[in-house]
Amino acid sequence: MARTPRERHEPIDLATAEVVLAGTQDLLPVLRTSAVRAGVDASRMRVVGVDDVHEVADHADADLAVIAIRRPGEDPAFHRAQETAELIAPLLAPHAVRIVVTVSGVTRLAPKVERTLTSEVLHQIGIASATSGFKRPFRSMRTRLGTAGLRAAGVRVFRITV
Repeated sequence: MARTPRERHEPIDLATAEVVLAGTQDLLPVLRTSAVRAGVDASRMRVVGVDDVHEVADHADADLAVIAIRRPGEDPAFHRAQETAELIAPLLAPHAVRIVVTVSGVTRLAPKVERTLTSEVLHQIGIASATSGFKRPFRSMRTRLGTAGLRAAGVRVFRITV
């Protein structure tokens, strides 16, 4: 079965890219510090809480959106993330990269988990902006173990399209 070609995003330069961070209130400080650690210019960053998304009336052309949702109990965080992605769509460029991070309700993001989460988000950005499927960024064994540790801790990282 042949795959249809999909439109890929050009490589994202985090120092000059417009970035939207959206999430639940307890995860926004973690997102902000991780974004600054990854090289995002703080003046080009827009932080929006999930509860404040309904108040967003601006239009912008952000290249990247990172959505962080804490899932309390059995609540499906994917649906909340999809709704949030649709609500922040006016802030994004048409082919912006949207990365979702869901965190279990009992998980506490320790500094080591934050660093692993940052590298996984950067890896997802690299995959989304790879020129072809054959030249995607390679995951070393250490990175794979870190990703498995994130999953075991109740953290999931994935990309979505709206």
